[in-house]
Amino acid sequence: MTTIVVGAGPAGLEAARVLVRRGEDVVVLEANPHIGGRTYTDRTRLCYGQPADLGGSLIDLGQDKILAVCAELGIELTSQFALFPAEPDGSYSAASHVRNPIVLDGALLAECAQQRIAEEVSDALARTPPEPTEPVSAWTRRSGVSAGARTALAGVTGYNPVSHPALVPMGEIHPPTTGRVVWMLADGTDAVTRAMAGGLDIRLEQPVRLIRRTQGGVVVETDHDTFAADDVVVATPVIPTLAIGFDPVLPEWKSSALLSTPMSQGGKVIGQYSHGAAIAQRLPRTALGDGQVTTLWTRAVGPHDSIVVLGFVPDRGDGASHDEERALRALDNLVRTASGVPARRLSGILKDWTQDEYAGGVVSMLFGDRIRLQALLAAGVGPIHFCGEHTANMWATAIDGAMRSGERAADEVMQRRGSIR
Repeated sequence: MTTIVVGAGPAGLEAARVLVRRGEDVVVLEANPHIGGRTYTDRTRLCYGQPADLGGSLIDLGQDKILAVCAELGIELTSQFALFPAEPDGSYSAASHVRNPIVLDGALLAECAQQRIAEEVSDALARTPPEPTEPVSAWTRRSGVSAGARTALAGVTGYNPVSHPALVPMGEIHPPTTGRVVWMLADGTDAVTRAMAGGLDIRLEQPVRLIRRTQGGVVVETDHDTFAADDVVVATPVIPTLAIGFDPVLPEWKSSALLSTPMSQGGKVIGQYSHGAAIAQRLPRTALGDGQVTTLWTRAVGPHDSIVVLGFVPDRGDGASHDEERALRALDNLVRTASGVPARRLSGILKDWTQDEYAGGVVSMLFGDRIRLQALLAAGVGPIHFCGEHTANMWATAIDGAMRSGERAADEVMQRRGSIR
């Protein structure tokens, strides 16, 4: 073989697809018993065969790479929707997020109170403009907004990535760069990765433990086998990458960049409920809460008037992101309180990405020296190339960014191949 790709998520699969099209002999090694990485969709736990997207699930306007791949492979999208409304003047700001239903202290804010909070936040943004790097919790204190406004904006930080408001800068939510127009994949997010995998040589349950550079290329060792190739593309998240042995050791600048890029911790909770049409009518976009589930949104109404609701569970040290029944009860409460519908949960599932050995967390947290870090994370070391959402210079943390990074890594392999020849 000429190239080994480590990881069968969107980045690794796109790298492999590009390389195969260019005549490379490629083997993809995946540690899990399934492909898709953090685009994992469970198809066994919900009733009526409904998909449960336990990882990435939203596609934003402007994410042209994934939209093009879906069009190429015939992957159906849902109708477009928005995660929040525009401001009265048609603009978008951090206040746009809090124009959705908000549950505080277990009670739904009255619409007039919710709008007061939105106007309060809007006025504070104009009066006390935030710095892009200023943490959300720090700005809410500096601007002097009320406790309700502080709590509402803390819930906004649960969108993407799942994190603590003290770790999310205002530049991530003001003005909002995502959520204005979004889609989901109609048959679950892994519909695209399953289609991308067609025709590729993918070896499952092959966790890579060591990558050794040799005079002629690389040798890759897994728990079961040893593979040799000219080049290797490492398409694993930050923490699993740090767990791989490299011989010789990666240079200090590369290791330091990886160590300087934490991953957000938490999980995704999915519930399937009765009274789907009533819930969809009352929750046309999303809802925020100050409990263990910080935000939720819905799929379209499904069979037998069921509806699938997706929510984020940040790991805030209270154990909720590790306890499936507790997380589902929190989602039940948020769904029923935000919608006012006495829905019955039909089924549900929690995915704790923090505890996943081959994920290490939800997504990368590139909030600090982002431009420099992304350049270092993306840079290759001889025949070892790196991709993944954390290396993307556009749409980092998103499936689209992961795919773009895979294409970029494949280009680097071919450029190196040409220079060697």
